Amino acid sequence: MTHTDRTETATHRAAARTTNRRQFLKLAGAGAMTGALGTGALGSAAGLVGDPTPALHRDGNVMRDPSDNTVALHGLNVIDPRRANELAPWTKSIEDLITLATDPEEGWNAQVIRIPVHPIDVHDPADDYGELDPGEFTQAELDSYVENHLDPAVQACKDRGVYAMVDYHRHRTTDFTTPELDDEVRMFWETVAPEYAEAEHVIYELYNEPVGANRGSWGNQQAEQCMQRWRETAQPWLDIVQDNAPARPVLVGTPSWDQYTYLAPDYEFDGDNLMYAGHVYAHAGYRPLGEYFGTPADEVPVFMSEFGFDTTGSSDDFINGTVDVEGQQFQTFFEEYDHVSSTAWIMSHFWSPPMYVEQDGASNYEQLTGFGEWTQSFLESKTDVNRPGEGTPSTTPPDTTETPSWPDGATDPDGDGLYEDLSGNDDLDFPDVNTLFQNTDSQQAQANAAFYDFDGDGDVDLQDVLALFETV
Repeated sequence: MTHTDRTETATHRAAARTTNRRQFLKLAGAGAMTGALGTGALGSAAGLVGDPTPALHRDGNVMRDPSDNTVALHGLNVIDPRRANELAPWTKSIEDLITLATDPEEGWNAQVIRIPVHPIDVHDPADDYGELDPGEFTQAELDSYVENHLDPAVQACKDRGVYAMVDYHRHRTTDFTTPELDDEVRMFWETVAPEYAEAEHVIYELYNEPVGANRGSWGNQQAEQCMQRWRETAQPWLDIVQDNAPARPVLVGTPSWDQYTYLAPDYEFDGDNLMYAGHVYAHAGYRPLGEYFGTPADEVPVFMSEFGFDTTGSSDDFINGTVDVEGQQFQTFFEEYDHVSSTAWIMSHFWSPPMYVEQDGASNYEQLTGFGEWTQSFLESKTDVNRPGEGTPSTTPPDTTETPSWPDGATDPDGDGLYEDLSGNDDLDFPDVNTLFQNTDSQQAQANAAFYDFDGDGDVDLQDVLALFETV
């Protein structure tokens, strides 16, 4: 891509962020306050999760926030952003799905959203649910996908106050040693990793469910050899992510569809802030869960980025399950290993195991399956367990002798180092909120982030607009 092409792409993405500010009116709720904002009313924030999403770092076998609180995130998988957008209204758009997944009034309390990026959807969904051959999508297609589908999804997570896990979602039968695959993965992470390098709410998942030839069986020497091949193959991919986004946590998979998690402690990758993935459904061969996924969690951070069970009985035997059996097994596991994070698969009415009932070939997102009901209850039980705190802002609080360079005449009425009065009339009112709302992404506001970081997360964004609005 030429320098001109990259400049044009940046311009387009800036326009997309402006659109997201407009979407904020909807996310903030349908409040009154007519005329409070120049483009419309900024409603109540009651529907927003609003949790802090500080940067996470690894400490032994746990993840911690900047205040050294142990953090375990629990949330949901959504469908691929492009597929969601292009199938709407048969399904919800990706932004509407994320809004629903983070709406306690609808029974959902997701703290993290896993966003699976399917190669076939990067290329062209076109009613095909199969697997795209490696190397089939182009740089231009990937750039378009990021701008039009992935960026809005990641921003929606930020606006809702939840973490976003960007997951390169290769799966099924592709051998991870395929030469064409190597080129594809490198292109993907060279493009995506720098895109969210400074986004503290973003986590990367390097490769979904590695599958390699001669993977062996759990516990034998052949499985260890497969793990060694996987590490040799994927370490250069991880290096690309770490070089381009050194502060972002990265979730690394293991062979055999992320079920050889037990090998992670003995064959760790080289890198910082690494976690290791586990995927399991109703597999009888991977019980008790503590033995297969809890034991490695005693040594390395484990993130169960896919788990679940189909209570409709319409899936394969290794997925079908019940609340009384599999549901209780998962509940017990996550209570015993409360430092293990998770994202249940999947918030959908057509992918398995479904959380919503399909009705007349679609879903109104109102009738839950038994698994959907269990998931809501599970997420609610985790709302106060190992949650991230406010942390230490990454932006140094301003010296009280300093003043912002934008806007002219802004004042700090209460002397706390934050400049609530953007209009300079020595009072806090709705025009001040409007000024911040209209200029959140501007260079001037970003250059003065320390003075307008009202939610204390180290940057200035729509959450700060909300925080300021609530003090008027």
